[in-house]
Amino acid sequence: MDTVFDTALSVHRVMAPVAGLDLDVPGFVYHDSRDLTGFIDGTANPKDEAARNAALVPSGTVGAGGAFVLTQQWVHDLGGFNALSLGDQEGVIGRTKSESVELQGDAMPPDSHVSRTDAKVDGIAMKIFRRSFPYGTVARHGLYFLAFACDVERFDVQLRRMYGVSGDGVHDRITEFSQAVTGSYWFAPGEDDLKAALGPG
Repeated sequence: MDTVFDTALSVHRVMAPVAGLDLDVPGFVYHDSRDLTGFIDGTANPKDEAARNAALVPSGTVGAGGAFVLTQQWVHDLGGFNALSLGDQEGVIGRTKSESVELQGDAMPPDSHVSRTDAKVDGIAMKIFRRSFPYGTVARHGLYFLAFACDVERFDVQLRRMYGVSGDGVHDRITEFSQAVTGSYWFAPGEDDLKAALGPG
């Protein structure tokens, strides 16, 4: 946490001439990178070049090297979720709890989190790169969701499917146990555009 705090201070100092601090939510690593529900978070993140392709606006287009960003603060109902049996919890998420293995075949419910967020449009997988983290206190806690995409449509598709407004009437069961209390779209400029915005020095 000390390294993260020092880095945050450095970024804030550099960005202060062009941007104001609006939100500061300290997070932490929970066990082996798990969400507070006990499930490993970000298992399906693309890796290496696939991660860059999913997260960054491609070269030759406006905003190249930058990324669309989605931030959401989710508040968990851990009491309700933990009251479920292990099998029901795994059905909500779409993965096993201990090893984070994706459920297969009939074992994968159509309203699981995996089923609702694993989407394709015209044959293109709507992959995003996420860097979420648990936050909070005993009284109020959850997941701060931070994700990057090369196209804002990828967020739109996943959110519509999660909330049951994509046309099939099926919603993501995770929304029964966690509520998004904030949500914003951003654009993070690439290195060249950021240098231009910050000016010399």
